[in-house]
Amino acid sequence: MNPNLLKQLAIVVKQGSLSRACEQLYITQPTLTRSIQQLEMKVGAPVLVRTRYGVQPTDIGVRLAQIGERILAETEQGEEIIRQFHSGYQNEFVIGIDPLWEFATVEQMTAFFMRETRYVFHFRTGSAAAQIELLQKGELDFLLAPAHLSVKQGALERQLLFKDRSGVFVGKKSPLRGAKKVISQAVLEQQNWLVAGANAGFLDRPSELIGLKAASMAFTGSIRSVLHLLNTTDMLVRLPARLALMTGDIQPDQMIQVEGPLGPRRDIALWSRVDNLERPDGMKVQVLLQDFMKNLEASIPRFELPL
Repeated sequence: MNPNLLKQLAIVVKQGSLSRACEQLYITQPTLTRSIQQLEMKVGAPVLVRTRYGVQPTDIGVRLAQIGERILAETEQGEEIIRQFHSGYQNEFVIGIDPLWEFATVEQMTAFFMRETRYVFHFRTGSAAAQIELLQKGELDFLLAPAHLSVKQGALERQLLFKDRSGVFVGKKSPLRGAKKVISQAVLEQQNWLVAGANAGFLDRPSELIGLKAASMAFTGSIRSVLHLLNTTDMLVRLPARLALMTGDIQPDQMIQVEGPLGPRRDIALWSRVDNLERPDGMKVQVLLQDFMKNLEASIPRFELPL
């Protein structure tokens, strides 16, 4: 089967219109119609049906369009690899990073990796829970994420390289801001809480501090909304304290001392696939990431946290 027919079908399905697909493909509508007819002759059944809202794929059309999408993606990746080769790059590595880590270290990370001219780095930001699965599947080469993820390591290697601990932060409008004393559980139970990193295995729920009281808002995979709320409301949240203070969007007087044990550790580790480290370039990039994280650990203040 001609793969171009599947690629064209995928674009038609994505656009939902033959005319819009023609614009993207730079071909005439009669040409595209003939391509669809050739595909339908091969299948022996329609792959598209017309509706008042445009064209929709049939069941077999959906399945073939999915294959066409993969062919398109592989084609684009191949073209990018050729561009990288002509630009002098040796290889590409996909690195997953946690949203708070990205936000807190953006200046240091971009400056560090801009100096590296041998490799192309593709950074993917997302929750730790989602990204560890991508690493296990081989869709990531490395992951900068919490060291204490609940995950079967199996073929993964973990190196703890950045120390951090959970802390409680209050919004700038909270009367607790700047408190010099330890805040009791009775007071904490009366506050408005939000949850950051829900289901991500990284950031903390307030339940261990305030019992069964529900948080009014929860966020997964994004830190901007959390920082906005801490700047504009009286809400409370638990965050990795060192990273949170590194952002500059949260002030030290917003972190309060609370009754009970210290917050749990929230150290950051470099997670790697063991089989990836068998590649010479993989070993070199691992050393690059280790050096970056070690330098950051040594240069970033600890904000008087018990680390």
